[in-house]
Amino acid sequence: MRRESPAYDRAMLYAVLVLTAIGLVMVMSASQIVARQKFSSPFFFLERHAVRLAVGLALMFLLMRVPYGIYRRVAPWFLVAGFVLLVALFPWGRRIRGSNRWLFLPLLNFMLQPVELAKIALIIFLSAKLAGWRRPENFREHVLPLLGAGLAMAALVVCQPNVSNAVFIILLTFTMLFIGGCRTLHLLSAGAAIIAASAPFLYRFGHVSGRVRSFLGGGADADGLGYHVDQSLIALGSGFLFGAGPGRGHQKYNFLPDAHTDFIYSIIGEELGIIGTACVLALFAFLLLRAIRAARRVPDRFGALLALGIGFSIAGTAFINMSMTLGLLPTAGLPLPFVSYGGSSLMTSLAATGILLNVSRHGPVVATTAKKRNGRRRVYARRVGEAVA
Repeated sequence: MRRESPAYDRAMLYAVLVLTAIGLVMVMSASQIVARQKFSSPFFFLERHAVRLAVGLALMFLLMRVPYGIYRRVAPWFLVAGFVLLVALFPWGRRIRGSNRWLFLPLLNFMLQPVELAKIALIIFLSAKLAGWRRPENFREHVLPLLGAGLAMAALVVCQPNVSNAVFIILLTFTMLFIGGCRTLHLLSAGAAIIAASAPFLYRFGHVSGRVRSFLGGGADADGLGYHVDQSLIALGSGFLFGAGPGRGHQKYNFLPDAHTDFIYSIIGEELGIIGTACVLALFAFLLLRAIRAARRVPDRFGALLALGIGFSIAGTAFINMSMTLGLLPTAGLPLPFVSYGGSSLMTSLAATGILLNVSRHGPVVATTAKKRNGRRRVYARRVGEAVA
């Protein structure tokens, strides 16, 4: 009797490929108007998205074959690299729309958003540290250092300013500490202290306070900061059950800003209807469930925490984006993973999925008897003989 490790989670892989295919089609549809106006080519954004998608898929298939245990040994260096990239934005970052969030890489002719890499580095670091503690119940020894790492990263991101990603980093840190076994009382106390200390500071940002007031006002400011959500709801509502059809939406005609990036879910609703939006939502929920399944099956604590961290990061970003387009949360600059136009988000999401797929491969071993193997070989030989004949 021989023991074989299980294969990669094919269901997870197929779900990601379906989401990237939906993204490719919707980026083509949502971006063609603005691409024609700004760059005289309706396929400008599509071509760039396709190249980045190809690079991201190559990274995913490469990282599928890299044993995830390697990341535990180099986790501190990943975190240091994330901080270095975030700090590098201050002297060398590119300021776009009032935010300093991008590093231009001239050799690759690519704009990198370091926060996307920093979030993956933080997940790996927290997973490695929490995996070394069976019962992380000491606040000063266990919770405080890890929480400090997440808060330091969030502080650098706020200074860009990028409040939505900073808040998400804090939420991700607390999620990792919770599933890592830290005491709930410690996390609740720390969370209350952080909210009390940071809320007045964050409210000083004009766009943050304006978005919160617009959200609490039910979108009454339709001509100001509530314009995005108002147009998003028009797009979603006009799609009905089956939508107008791919390429037949109207909100992308300069009515809905950022239609191919942050608000691409609205275009999906307009052109593919409730059926399309429900399918995208179901795919992300399915990815989260498969990540939880991989975490339950993997034999070590580091792999379990890594799978859960990546799963919650991807699904959490997606659910926040979809909630924002539905008006259930204030407007936030978080893209829809695998679907929105944006090279950094797309490639890092696919790379993280490659790590997750490698974790899924290390489940309970499967016993394969010689009789079963020989039976499969006979069936295969018979099918080959029939095909040749």
